[in-house]
Amino acid sequence: MTLKIKSDIVPHSEPMRFTEGGRLFRNIRIYLIADNKTELDKVKSVQYELHPTFRQRYQVATDPANNFEIRIWTYGFFNIKAQVSFIKGAPQTVTGFVHW
Repeated sequence: MTLKIKSDIVPHSEPMRFTEGGRLFRNIRIYLIADNKTELDKVKSVQYELHPTFRQRYQVATDPANNFEIRIWTYGFFNIKAQVSFIKGAPQTVTGFVHW
């Protein structure tokens, strides 16, 4: 099974500064893609492990309709890991890089 983590800017979102003079953050969506759509049909949930600087470092996605997407605000790029649980079978770890 070939699963990959993909990331891009949330459509129609604008960059934001959360403090005056602070860093420019972007609203990013992170989700799974597969070589074959039927591979995603076998996924039950995905636990994403974000960069250690995130307060909510571990986030779980359970909605297959949006490819197990989560959305975050970030100002930088980072490595990401996901623990993919399947309806049947052993979990799989997938790694990637969050960028836009």
